[in-house]
Amino acid sequence: MGSHAQVPKRDQRAVDSLRRVVAQHPRDTHGTKALVTLMYNFLYNDTAQAGRYGRQAAKLALALNDQQRLARAYYNLATLAAMEGRLDESVRRHLVSARYFLAVGNPLWAGHNYANAGNRLSSTGRFEEAMRLSLRGLQLREAAHDTAAVADSYGNIGQIYLEQQNLPAAQKAYEESLRGWQQAGVTPYVVRCLNHLAIIHRDAGRLDRARRYVAQGLQTAGADSLAAASLLLTLAVLEQHQGRWAAALPLLRRVEANYQRQPPGRITPQGQADLFSIIGESLTKTRQLGQAAPYLRKALALARASNARQEESDALSGLANLAEAQGDFRAAFEYHRRHAALNDMLRAEAATRSVADIQTRYETEKKDARNRLQAAQLRTQQQIIRRQRLQLIGGLVIAALLAGLAYLLYNRHRLQQKVALEQERQLEERQRATAVLDAEEAERRRIGADLHDGVGQLLSVVKLNVNALHEELGTRLDQDQARRFGDALDLVDESVREVRSISHNLLPNALIKRGLARAVREFLDKVQQPGRLRIRLETLGLEETRLDPVVENALYRVIQELVQNIVKHAQASEMDLQLIRHEHELTLLVEDNGVGFSPDELGPDAGIGLRNIESRVAYLGGALHLDGRPGRGTTVTATIPLAAN
Repeated sequence: MGSHAQVPKRDQRAVDSLRRVVAQHPRDTHGTKALVTLMYNFLYNDTAQAGRYGRQAAKLALALNDQQRLARAYYNLATLAAMEGRLDESVRRHLVSARYFLAVGNPLWAGHNYANAGNRLSSTGRFEEAMRLSLRGLQLREAAHDTAAVADSYGNIGQIYLEQQNLPAAQKAYEESLRGWQQAGVTPYVVRCLNHLAIIHRDAGRLDRARRYVAQGLQTAGADSLAAASLLLTLAVLEQHQGRWAAALPLLRRVEANYQRQPPGRITPQGQADLFSIIGESLTKTRQLGQAAPYLRKALALARASNARQEESDALSGLANLAEAQGDFRAAFEYHRRHAALNDMLRAEAATRSVADIQTRYETEKKDARNRLQAAQLRTQQQIIRRQRLQLIGGLVIAALLAGLAYLLYNRHRLQQKVALEQERQLEERQRATAVLDAEEAERRRIGADLHDGVGQLLSVVKLNVNALHEELGTRLDQDQARRFGDALDLVDESVREVRSISHNLLPNALIKRGLARAVREFLDKVQQPGRLRIRLETLGLEETRLDPVVENALYRVIQELVQNIVKHAQASEMDLQLIRHEHELTLLVEDNGVGFSPDELGPDAGIGLRNIESRVAYLGGALHLDGRPGRGTTVTATIPLAAN
């Protein structure tokens, strides 16, 4: 991360002390605590060392079933993955950390995990998933009554809405965030919310309200801070909205000077591109065309380099206006064409990423929870009125109630019958699936044994006889006959090896004798193709204890099918396979960097292998999730409940 002042320095004396603790307590909770703290010490200045300590802490905590340290270790590992740009892995580790924090009764840190996972997804444009995780984080943080954390969640939600140009929803979220930060007394975030609210009102055409928010923000932030520069930039764009292009320029020069004083890396390329486009636009409108061109070209280059497509669109629009002002209409037409094409693409993407209904459902649930007491009181009053009516109406109402009761009992009896039939149908389906898988496994064992004991032995006898015949003939063979004898022996040897390989795949000895982890490792050693396919295997919690044989057999076949699919179809150069055993479940993760595919497009014609995988996971009572997209590889996750098996 460089050597900027904001990076925490490592306390070497503390590191040495923690290492001694690890050496003295290699297998207990004291060692786990020390490893987690060591990881944090290295997190911002030696990510490789931090990763080693983090994985070591997770492995030891898993062996000790230390869920508190597992939660902390996975949180730090998620942060490390995000720092290294592995955002999908960061999301997965945050969700694992959240589960452990909930298990130890810490909803606040579970909420932090969900909020961070939502931020990772939002930064990659996956707004619907980001909104779901952000709302879950908000729910947990509200349950923990942490004002600052709740304010942070509302700010994240507001940013998602701003990305989609849903200004009313973004305004509501940022107003909630502002109230929280004001109550918590955290000035930088108060200023940030004021600036976002000014931008929202400016873009909605409420310019006077936007100016009031900017003035309030400048009064709070001080004159020379980076937060003040953001507010001045908002104010400059306000001036542009009202056609005061010359008045905007001094404000923009102050922002530019502030950015130049910041340490390297503090201002993102996206932020620089945004500023340069705005300066170039004002210079064009004030006819300072020679000065405008360098700013707009730098803005376009920075936007493209950082893949900031909205800033690229703004730079193209500015260059088109500049070319028109210079009388170069051919260049202006080309810039306008590229700007229109990019805008069409941005609008099409935004149209497919609506998340407003997700928060609407969440807000509805909150209102329902707040109104439960009132609803209970209302029901009590209704019951009193009903009893009074019953007393007045008398026998007629009693008869109607009895008829209604009979009808309800009849419906209940029908419902019980339906439930019983459905349970019976599900049981029959499970029994059929069990029978099919058991028969398949038995047939594999039979064929494997027949190959090994029958065909394999016959081939061995053939080899002995051919060898004996070769020795008998000896020197009577000419050179060509000796060569053909050698070829025949080589073919017999190759056949013996092939039969042995097939029989071991059908009935792996490692699975029977040493368990799932060892069998998978031996299988991957055979599959790995040096120079073409690199395979990384990670197993946790499977080295010392065995699983139920049924679970091991089914999972081994699932892994075989997944790996063979990658080898045959994915064109991948790297593959990661993780088998992690928790207290009550086992997680399988297989990820490759191949050509990928879209699971939604497979439809009813999906391959037999994929259907076999789904049926085996369903047979174990587990859940299977495929995350694939053409051009970016495939991730398959299976979660198997161990207690149920």
